[in-house]
Amino acid sequence: MMKKIILSLLVFFSVNSQAGVWDNIKKGVSDAGEAISDGAKSLTEETPPDQIRAEIDAMEKETVANLLGLSASAKDQFNSSYGYAVFDTRKFSFLITTEYGPGVAVNRSNGKRIYMKMASGGVNVGLGGEFYQVVFLFENEAAFNQFVNDGHQVGSEAAATAGDDSARTEVKFVNGIAMYKLNSKGLKLTLDITGTKFWKDEDLN
Repeated sequence: MMKKIILSLLVFFSVNSQAGVWDNIKKGVSDAGEAISDGAKSLTEETPPDQIRAEIDAMEKETVANLLGLSASAKDQFNSSYGYAVFDTRKFSFLITTEYGPGVAVNRSNGKRIYMKMASGGVNVGLGGEFYQVVFLFENEAAFNQFVNDGHQVGSEAAATAGDDSARTEVKFVNGIAMYKLNSKGLKLTLDITGTKFWKDEDLN
């Protein structure tokens, strides 16, 4: 799959001299997105749904345990929240930045689990990869239901919701949602997920 993505991106360098640079960038982004989508679809088709759900559940439990162990304030927020959602994220950069991953939202009052997806992409300059988890805490039922049923696209509120590493501000609820990011180094308050979309996974629910 990665070979297909890289080949799609190389379209940018083999442009027709009469074509616009931006048009070719957009085409490369579109082709790479289709390659990622095809690869994810293939993986889902080859893996039984029960196994996928079990792996997501294991990731969720481990991530929540890590978060609560790293932050006393996050533990207090979690204990008072109506529900939460956890996503396992893969972020890659090669002229474009692409993020995607599975997740699950959990209603703490009845334990119901709703499996979800996340994805984003944009033009970028650089090469690299990042693996991390994003945790959403929902202050009330309305915020939880809107996230699960209507989907969610992260906007500029992410910075206010997550606080700032340099200022070491406390994470707070904004419009009923608080967000945390964890990676191999621990808890990272600053979130760079603006434009990321979250929605139900119809194949797993």
